[in-house]
Parts: sequence; C-alpha cells; structure tokens
Amino acid sequence: MSTYVIKYLRHGTIATGGARHEEFFWNALTHQISARKKYVISNKKVAKGIFKSWQNVLLLIWGFIQADADLNIVVGRLALPSILRNLFSHSKTMIVLHNFDEQDAKGKLLKYYYKILFYVLRQFPSKRISIVVVSPYFYQYFTTKFPKIPVFLFPNLFDTAYYNTFKQDRNPNKILLGQYSKKMDPSIFKLAALLHQEGYQCFFCTLRQEEAAQHEHYEIKKLSFEDYLNAMASSYCSLSLSGVKEGWPRMVHESLLVGTPVIGFQTGGLGDLLMASNSYIVHDAYEAFHLIKEGNLKLNLPLDFVNKYDISASTAFLEPIINYLE
Repeated sequence: MSTYVIKYLRHGTIATGGARHEEFFWNALTHQISARKKYVISNKKVAKGIFKSWQNVLLLIWGFIQADADLNIVVGRLALPSILRNLFSHSKTMIVLHNFDEQDAKGKLLKYYYKILFYVLRQFPSKRISIVVVSPYFYQYFTTKFPKIPVFLFPNLFDTAYYNTFKQDRNPNKILLGQYSKKMDPSIFKLAALLHQEGYQCFFCTLRQEEAAQHEHYEIKKLSFEDYLNAMASSYCSLSLSGVKEGWPRMVHESLLVGTPVIGFQTGGLGDLLMASNSYIVHDAYEAFHLIKEGNLKLNLPLDFVNKYDISASTAFLEPIINYLE
C-alpha cells in the first residue's frame, strides 16, 4: 500500500465559516483517498495570529517551510509559498478560494500579493496546481480567469438532520441582521434604524467577543453555536446585505435549514445560494424593509436543494478531484 501525505495549511485565530468548509473538505478528501487503498498521513497546520503589514512576510516563510506534502491544501494567502516550494517536485498545491472581490478591504501588501499570485496562475499552466471553490459563480469566475488551471466545485455541505432539530416558531418581531463583518453593505445600519423605530428587535451575530455590544438600534451577540442556531431559528428572517461578492455564506444556508427565510443581495455566490433556495432577493435595504413590514415572509426551500448540499453528497463532489489527483 502506497503512502500519501496531505497537509492542510491555514492561518487565523478563530474558526470562521471558511475554515470550517476547508476542514470538512480536507477530512472528506482524506477519507476518500484512504478508501482507494492508500495509506494517508494527514496533518493540519495553523499559523495562529492576525498577519498585517510586514508580518505577512513571516506568514509566507511559514507557508514555504510547511508545504512539504504530496498534496498541500492551502488558503489563498499560503498559495504562493506552496507553489514556490514545489516548483521542482511532484507535490501538488490545491488552493481553496471561497471568493474574490477587488473591492474587498485589503491592505496594499495583500493586494500586491494577489496580483502576483493571479499572474502566476494565469501565465503558467501546471498539472500540479488546482483551485477549489464553493459556488457556481466562482467556479465560472476562476475557470474564466485561469483557463490553464483546473478548478473544482466543492460547496459547503451540512448535516441536515442536525439543523432540523433547531426548527421552532418564529418571533415576528425578531430580525437577524446577519454576521457582523466589514463586508456588510453600510445600508444595513439604516435598515436597522428603520426596523428599530417600528418596534423590531434587531441583532447581529459575531465570532469575536470584543465586538459584542448593545447599540442604539441593534445588538451584536457572541453566542455558542447551539445558541446561535436557536437565535436564528426563532427569528422572523435573516438578512445578508453584503457589500462584496460573497462565496457561499454559511449563515444564510444555516438559516434556511433551521426554517428561517433569508433576504439578501444577489452578489457573487450569495446570488447562487439565494436563487437555488427560492429566497428573497432585493436591490436595496428599503426593499428589504418593506418585505419585512408586509409580514408575509415564507420559507420555500426545494427538497432537491437540501439533498444536494447535505453531507451525504460529498462523494459526488469529490469524484472529479480524486480523478485529478490519481
């Protein structure tokens, strides 16, 4: 039995939705390769911390040192060091890119980094470099942008049965404004003020304790995962008014699975998600306000959508990736 070494490399201090997707993908892929009668050594390495300015150099050096496996599954900021480390080896680099938007808040160094990375991906064909995305929108986007590099779709997948246990009656006055983030469209705060004036209880969720606070028109809550799902399931609706092209927001999908309708902008992969789930698409915050005020929001979730993105579907999405690796 041959030995195959897989490493998953990322950075950060908290388990974001993107990190949860990457880890599930890494575990599912490891399991499938093991099932093909290969002995797999699989490791996760995390560069803990927030890397800004010159600290990005330290992150690149760390990524270069760590990318020594047969298959290196890396996030965007660790892609270039993995590619450079393995220029003259048979190792492969698989880059997980959830989304990309020129308008997304990035420092100058990070913007230059992505320009260099994207230049490499455009100019140099390689059977040892590939990209994994989470939505049809970004599958098309990166396939067009990097025609010489294989692109694979592996979406966020969910344990549907687990989420079903959180379904409950919705409070008509409780509104989940979404995940608190710099990526939000500023109009969400105007909407919060309008809803507050009408007597609605509005709140954001956050992964960061330092952001949790009570504000004039809304609250930002740091909750355990179960409390987060209960708060979501008891809300009248969830909002996703993003100011950038999203990949496939977990919060939106989770809201649907616990029985809470979603209102959002048709941006990037978020648009794919809203359309496929028969959710409410709006053009601005005022349209969202009027939909909420009408009081007739319903969940129209297609069964085939639920089944397609259940964890049981992972094998089908992995098949083309396994074929590429063999």
